[in-house]
Amino acid sequence: MQVNPRVRGCLGRGRALWSRRVGATETAAGQSRHHHRGLKRVVPWVMTAIIFALIFRRVPIAKVVEALRGVHLGTYLAIMMPYSVAYLLVDTFCLTRVLNWFNTKIAYRDVLPIRATTYLLTLLNSPLGQGGVALYLHRREGIPFLEVASSMLFLMFVELYQLVFFSSLGAAMAPHRIESSLIWVYCALYAYLAVHLLLFRGGAGWIKKPKAVAMLRSFRMASPLHYLLLLIFKAPNFLMATVVYYFALQAFGIHLPYQQLFMFLPVIFLSAALPIGVAHLGAPQYFWLHFFGDQAPEANLLAFSLAAHVTFMVMNAALGLLFLPRATRELA
Repeated sequence: MQVNPRVRGCLGRGRALWSRRVGATETAAGQSRHHHRGLKRVVPWVMTAIIFALIFRRVPIAKVVEALRGVHLGTYLAIMMPYSVAYLLVDTFCLTRVLNWFNTKIAYRDVLPIRATTYLLTLLNSPLGQGGVALYLHRREGIPFLEVASSMLFLMFVELYQLVFFSSLGAAMAPHRIESSLIWVYCALYAYLAVHLLLFRGGAGWIKKPKAVAMLRSFRMASPLHYLLLLIFKAPNFLMATVVYYFALQAFGIHLPYQQLFMFLPVIFLSAALPIGVAHLGAPQYFWLHFFGDQAPEANLLAFSLAAHVTFMVMNAALGLLFLPRATRELA
């Protein structure tokens, strides 16, 4: 069949116009994604700068430096350094149990270098460190990446609710009445947990998308007992933190009631895990002043919060570097 040249010309021009429009749309979409990624990188720096600007308007830097000079360094390091090692050992045990439950049989000694080396990534971003574990096991053990990522997501979920549980327990034991707004927050979190367990109780057959099925695999396999056991396994790290911080604070001349630390440390730790600051800084320092500013010199509190944060990061980095050669050999 012959096509009129004029029609063919119109069709040709239409196709060209359509191609230009599609190309322009794809370019605009790519620019939008690039802009969004750039914004996500910039926002934490801006938030951290704003928080510290507000903090240092309230607490002069010179006083913080003076507080750091007055610390009993030997006592402080003797308390904090063993805690960092013990934290790694408990953390590795928890990760080993989760991987054995949902992914593959793997020994504690094989997980230890994985957990330690991914602490190097966690210094930059907590989810990045968890993703590093998933990538490592995918390459080393051949486990599908999303299935390991699902287990890491399960681990992070229980870590969150461990902090919620201990914080609410501390609030319940507090001698004074807690704010009603905080009660509603606890109620909402526990209500979601109940709904979450009910939704996944039947295997979550309502999840249809393949990627979602893979990412939520560990939740679909988990029973309430798995949640409870992991909470129990992780509890020593939090309980150690409360005791270690109680004595480490005294090296800075700060004496806080243990019950207060038990109640508010989970909130401080939770703020450090949120992706709103660079290297987990900013929000924790603000909450140290918010919760304890009326019970101790603010400069000493700020000095301790920064010193504890840096000490833990440096120790994590040192432990990660210690196991890095072995981890590198196993991936070679």
